[in-house]
Amino acid sequence: MKKKIKIGFLGSGWAKVAQAPAFSLMENVELSAVASPTELHRQKFMKMFDIAKGFADWHDLLKCDLDLVCVTTPPFLHAAMVTGVLESGKSVLCEKPFALNIEDAAAMANVASASPGFALLDHQLRFHPSVRTMKQMIDGGEIGKVYEVRTVVNLASRNRPDMPWSWWCDAAKGGGALYAIGSHLIDMNRYLIGEIAEVTCSLSTSIPYRPDTSGKPCAVTSDDNFAMMMKFGPSSVALGSSSLMHVTTVGAYTWFSFEVVGSLKTIRLDGAGKLWEVANDTAKRGRSLIDAPRWKQVEPMLPWDELVLQEKIRHSSLAVHGIFAVGFAFLAHRIVKALRNQEKTVHDAAGFPDGLMIQKVLKAGIDSNRLRSWVKI
Repeated sequence: MKKKIKIGFLGSGWAKVAQAPAFSLMENVELSAVASPTELHRQKFMKMFDIAKGFADWHDLLKCDLDLVCVTTPPFLHAAMVTGVLESGKSVLCEKPFALNIEDAAAMANVASASPGFALLDHQLRFHPSVRTMKQMIDGGEIGKVYEVRTVVNLASRNRPDMPWSWWCDAAKGGGALYAIGSHLIDMNRYLIGEIAEVTCSLSTSIPYRPDTSGKPCAVTSDDNFAMMMKFGPSSVALGSSSLMHVTTVGAYTWFSFEVVGSLKTIRLDGAGKLWEVANDTAKRGRSLIDAPRWKQVEPMLPWDELVLQEKIRHSSLAVHGIFAVGFAFLAHRIVKALRNQEKTVHDAAGFPDGLMIQKVLKAGIDSNRLRSWVKI
């Protein structure tokens, strides 16, 4: 059993918000090194988390003695970095969206299959206590037959037209709402319900230009909102049923709702990470829209070590950053346990084969938008 787990970071953006703070909560974990090309960002990250080693070139970080490298850079950099980490013999946690295309995703999955370390994707919502409880309720038959899944994500993160142009605005670099948000929701659907057989999708860009560093308008080629319908296939608990997703990043407010509708109950995850249920037999009949549904909160049951972690999260910066940051802390907890016990897998975590399947669904969504038709996976 390893006494101290050493973590390195490629990128200092999302890692500063969720990954480094989460690993900082773990005992006998050392945040050892960071690579970021921008010196100001790199030095700030090192100071915030008391990291001794910082590099402008990510290749130099691979020479360090590390157990895990978190790749939190934009998706167009993932293929080279992930391949380098795995070939150096280290385990890797790759941020989503996984890749730019199916070819890169397949190549990374092939490298991972021959690597001595494990290769995971940061689909951290799988480890949020409420999501794990949802899976238990679905798998145990508590909600009955799954009729459909409905998701609404309304974000105000990009609703200002003066927000600067960045790689997020460039579809060729993996930018856009479908890749950024849709990849998480696709994984949630696959984890909770099963494989997806076909999709139809509409991508939209509500703010077509954003200013570059000089203030000049620059064309946005990625989507800032999308609507997608997916149908589940044979390898699911809801063959032929639909999953509806509507996502915008240019809304006036923030709202998150992920509902699984069953024959006995509907369960819903909200943006605060709370899980709710409403039983079908409590509904008033007829067409009245004035009677609010009788939602009841469901409290997840946690083992003692995760109860301790939950209390640490409540007193950390992660608590104010929502379900993705909180979910990451529970994923980080599992990763550290696996590394300490020198295990080769992390149960229920999204691996690179999952990333490849998600990439195929994303590609089908883009093709569907272009063809204006259903596309099979």
